[in-house]
Amino acid sequence: MRSRIGTFWYSLLLTLLLLLPMMGAVLFFANQRQNQNRVRQVAAGQGGITVEQGAQTTHRLLLVVQQERPGFVLLRMDGPAQQVTFCSLPGDLLVNAPVGTTTLAECAAAAGPGRCVQLLSATLATGETALSPLHYLAATPDCWAVSFGRTAGVRLVLDGQLTELTAAGTADFLAARQDGDTLRACLWEGFARQNPEALQAMPDALRQNSARTLTDLTAQDYTALEESLQYLCAQSALTMDWITPDTAPAPGGVQLTDTGTETLRRLLQ
Repeated sequence: MRSRIGTFWYSLLLTLLLLLPMMGAVLFFANQRQNQNRVRQVAAGQGGITVEQGAQTTHRLLLVVQQERPGFVLLRMDGPAQQVTFCSLPGDLLVNAPVGTTTLAECAAAAGPGRCVQLLSATLATGETALSPLHYLAATPDCWAVSFGRTAGVRLVLDGQLTELTAAGTADFLAARQDGDTLRACLWEGFARQNPEALQAMPDALRQNSARTLTDLTAQDYTALEESLQYLCAQSALTMDWITPDTAPAPGGVQLTDTGTETLRRLLQ
């Protein structure tokens, strides 16, 4: 009898000695798996960073004012850099043509703004630096004013004096000045900076006035412009600036200097 009881306890002890390590191993690996799942969930939550629409988009547009003497502004909207730059281009700026040269104003009058984009891009092209596509948007002074809001105002110090203008009066103001081509980007930058709500609404307004514009922008492009403007105008670090490229007199107009060429190339990169 005693030998049977001893055998039972001996067998139970051996069984426990075999099972306990196995149970410990199972619990250990189960705990490790749970910890790994928690790490993956945390990593997934940290990695799922939401990128705002327009934050990584850059737009390059040649804005054309269609009138007796056309006006030109090169616009760069840079989402990653949170920067908007307006660059005045003189109407008598010489660009390379298939035969010789022509001015932007002559090109716009003879072949339209799309051809201006082609010749300007070809003039700036270089084998060392690739340029991004340049789109165009052309409208009459009245269409630009209506799209931005005819009564939208701007206050700037020009020639040492405070100047106040509305969008509707901008065209006449620039036409009366010899430096109108240079000031165009200055005024547009002022309107954009001082009227952010009108700026954000402008793509939709231009879309509604599409019958009065010439452009190669698609419906998707207009949507992307809206997203970019909404993003940019919401950033406290947003900077707006206006510039003019360096030019020098040349037969038939003015030509870009090396510095001016590099300025425009940077805007189109």
